[in-house]
Amino acid sequence: MSLRLIGGALTLIALTACGDRTHDYPALLPTAQILADPAIPAHAGDAARDDSLGASLDARGKALAGRAGGPPMASNADLQSRADALRARAAILSQQSLDDPDCPADQPDCAGQSAQD
Repeated sequence: MSLRLIGGALTLIALTACGDRTHDYPALLPTAQILADPAIPAHAGDAARDDSLGASLDARGKALAGRAGGPPMASNADLQSRADALRARAAILSQQSLDDPDCPADQPDCAGQSAQD
């Protein structure tokens, strides 16, 4: 009886190994396609040669900006002045000692409060 069970089990294993499992996994992208240099589609070249696209894109951008209705964006001068102020504040903070003599020992969060001032 045990010989029949072993034979049946081996036959069952052999039959399951013969199955087609190619549909279990998705098709993989070929390596040559993955490693190929990027190519610009043919219709993109036509669009790059068309001079009217620049003006139409600018007009569309202005129309979208008008619909936004939010506050105006900061100019480069505003951003530069904010960056300079932050650099100056960082320089001042980097010069301060972490062991502040004016900070009482019974207030452990004293250094955190002076840094926020």
